[in-house]
Amino acid sequence: MSTRDIPKDRWCDELDTFSRQHEGWIVRVDVSGADGTTHTQARDLPLIGVSCDAPQSDRIAIMAGNRVDDHLTHEITSTVSIAIDETDAGAERGLLIRSADGSETRVEFRSPMRTDEVDGMPHP
Repeated sequence: MSTRDIPKDRWCDELDTFSRQHEGWIVRVDVSGADGTTHTQARDLPLIGVSCDAPQSDRIAIMAGNRVDDHLTHEITSTVSIAIDETDAGAERGLLIRSADGSETRVEFRSPMRTDEVDGMPHP
């Protein structure tokens, strides 16, 4: 597993691009606490998007699920780092978002692949 850190001044732009490229992809959202416990917040839901409040904001929101009965908005406060998790082939596997309290939120695609390999997806 390799990760690519996103500089804080690029969070909003990078998350916007990430969301547009992966909208509708099936995701799992897991939150690991500083104590090592992990809770699954969403499983097998389409990604709606990941966003930040404003440039330089430390509040991040993950939205998944497109029906009333399966919608999730997971908010992360006091974000200290965001990284894109990549496969050895260069496909984006998901996101790793770390908070000041030591917790980590992982957004993981069920089937990671490079966006240029997806039929009908625009090339970045």
